[in-house]
Amino acid sequence: MKEEIKTYAIGKSVTSGLELELQYMPSFFSNRGKNPMQPHAHKFYQIIWFKRGHGMHYVDFTAYPVSDNTLFFIAPNQIHTFDGAKDYEGVIIQFNANFLADEQSSESIFLKYNVFNAYDALPYYKVSNDEAKRLDAIVRDMQRELSLVGAFAHSDYMQSLVHLFLIRMQRSGERKDHSPLYVTSNAHCTFVRFRQLIEQYFRMKHTVSEYADMLNVSTRSLTNYVGQCSCQSPLQMINERIVLEAKRMLQHSPMSIKEIAHTLGFNDPSYFVKLFKRLAGEMPSTFRNKQSQYMKQKIAVPTSNETLFPHFGKAPQVTIYDVDNKQVTGKNILTSPEHAHGAMPRFLHEQGVTDVVCGGLGAGAVKLLDELHINVHGGAPAIATDELISLFLADKLEYGDATCHHDACDGKHEHHHA
Repeated sequence: MKEEIKTYAIGKSVTSGLELELQYMPSFFSNRGKNPMQPHAHKFYQIIWFKRGHGMHYVDFTAYPVSDNTLFFIAPNQIHTFDGAKDYEGVIIQFNANFLADEQSSESIFLKYNVFNAYDALPYYKVSNDEAKRLDAIVRDMQRELSLVGAFAHSDYMQSLVHLFLIRMQRSGERKDHSPLYVTSNAHCTFVRFRQLIEQYFRMKHTVSEYADMLNVSTRSLTNYVGQCSCQSPLQMINERIVLEAKRMLQHSPMSIKEIAHTLGFNDPSYFVKLFKRLAGEMPSTFRNKQSQYMKQKIAVPTSNETLFPHFGKAPQVTIYDVDNKQVTGKNILTSPEHAHGAMPRFLHEQGVTDVVCGGLGAGAVKLLDELHINVHGGAPAIATDELISLFLADKLEYGDATCHHDACDGKHEHHHA
C-alpha cells in the first residue's frame, strides 16, 4: 500500500496574522520538522532562490539543473525534492494563496499562471547579477517588515512586496524554453487565462471547445493564440496536465487505476489508460511499478581515488550509494574482494546491491550479475563518482562502449536500464 505524500502547510503568525515565511539556505535543510530531501508538496506557494550552488532540483518527475541565481517557482500540490546537496546558499519565500487571491486583473492572472502554474514551461527562471541585487533588496525589505508587527497596513505591505518580487520576475526573469509574454497582447492574455482554466477544470473538462467557450473565443482562435505562446497545442496542454496529475497519484496515492481515472473525470477507465500510455509511453501500472522500484536502490561503482575505475573486475575499491526515490541517503567505500572469477558480482550481491554503474566488463560478469538480479549500466565515463551518480539519477549520464579491453575480461555488453 502506497503511503500518502507529505503535504506541508503554513500557519498564521500568532503575532502578525501573516501567512508568510522567509527561510535561508543552508540552514533550511536542518529543519527537524520537515524533510526536504524526501518528495513532498505544499498547500502554499514557494519561491526557491538558489543564489549560489550547483546540483539538481526534482520537480514533478523531472530533474532540473541548479546553478547560481536560479529561481524555482513551486505552486501548491507540485511535488518536488532536493538532491541532498547542503552547500546551497539562498532564500526561500513561502506564502499562502491569499497573497495571490486577486484574479480580477490581467496582471494578477499573469503572476499566478505565468510565473507559477505554468506546466507547459520550465519551473524556473534565471536572473542576471544586476537583477539579483534588485531582488535581494526586496527580500531585505520583507525581512525588515516581518519584524514590524502591529505597523500600519502590515499585511498589505507584505503582500505588495511579494507582488513586487513577482513583477520583477515577469519583467526580467529569463525562462530558457519560452519567449516573454506580455499583458498588452490579447493573444498572450488569452493564453495565460487558458492556463488558469486548465488548472481549475482539468479534472472535469477535457476538450478544447469547452475551454474556448469559457474564454469566449473560437477553437481556431484559441489554437492560434496557444501556438504563438507555446510549443504545444491546446489539446496537448490539457492532456499533459491530466497525465501529470495521474503520475502524481500513481506514485504517491494508494488509489487504484480505476479510482484515479474516475477522479480525473473518465467514466471509461480504458480510455484513460490509452491516453496515459500514448503520452507517457507506458501503461499506468508499469509506471507505478517502475517508480516503486526506483524508491530504494543500492548502486555500486567500481572505484579508484573516488573516480570510476574503467575495468569492473580489477577496481581496487567499490563505492556503494544508498538511494531512496532517486536521492542519495548514504555512501560507503569498500575494498574490493581479491580478484577471482565471479568474485566481484558475488561480493556486490552480499552487500545487497541492486544496480552497477561501470565502464567496461566482460560477458561472464554480465551473465552472473543478471543471474544475481543486479541491473547493469555499462559504458559509463571515468569521472568522479559523486558526479557520476548525480547524472545517473537525473537520467543525464552519457554512455560509451561497454566492452572491457582488459586482459582479464572478455565479451561485450550494451547498456540497458532494467
